[in-house]
Amino acid sequence: MSPRPPSLKAIAERSDSIGDFGRQLRDWLHELRRVTSRAQAAAAVAEEPPRLRGRFPEGQVADAWLAAYAEHLAGRIGIVPPAWAFAPGRTPEDPVFDEGSTPALRSLALVRAPLAFKRRNIFTHAVDLPLALRAGRPKKTAEEKRRTNAERQRRFRETRRAELAALRTRVGEPRPASGRNREPHAAGSV
Repeated sequence: MSPRPPSLKAIAERSDSIGDFGRQLRDWLHELRRVTSRAQAAAAVAEEPPRLRGRFPEGQVADAWLAAYAEHLAGRIGIVPPAWAFAPGRTPEDPVFDEGSTPALRSLALVRAPLAFKRRNIFTHAVDLPLALRAGRPKKTAEEKRRTNAERQRRFRETRRAELAALRTRVGEPRPASGRNREPHAAGSV
């Protein structure tokens, strides 16, 4: 099983049919739930995805969905949408409605579709964008935390060695040949 696509570009690279596209888009939306910072969200839409128009019959519709999500997400996080989202050819000629929608749902979609989707001739009554940015710093992975902690410990030890060397110099003690030479504690001393 391959990992979920981290960006719109990855969705396009992994899609060979409209069915693949739909599955990859759903997986990306699930991955978007893990995004906690504007920088992470911006990275998900920054790179231009390859065009899908020539890859499968409904490719132009898929191209429009990618561009619409890029603009919609950029608007939600307060950044300028990527230029590629406004490139010509990312809008289907005929209006696109949700599959199986009734005339009542189509009317609702005409009213409720976000502007980014309407611009691309896509009309849907509900757009899933599960983005929950947190205030403060972005979350770090366990590996990033381990690296940061190891670096902090290395700097701490280095500082303590330098302080010990300075104290020994003041009292006239010769410095040990290696920084790791430890003297055993005298019996009864703390």
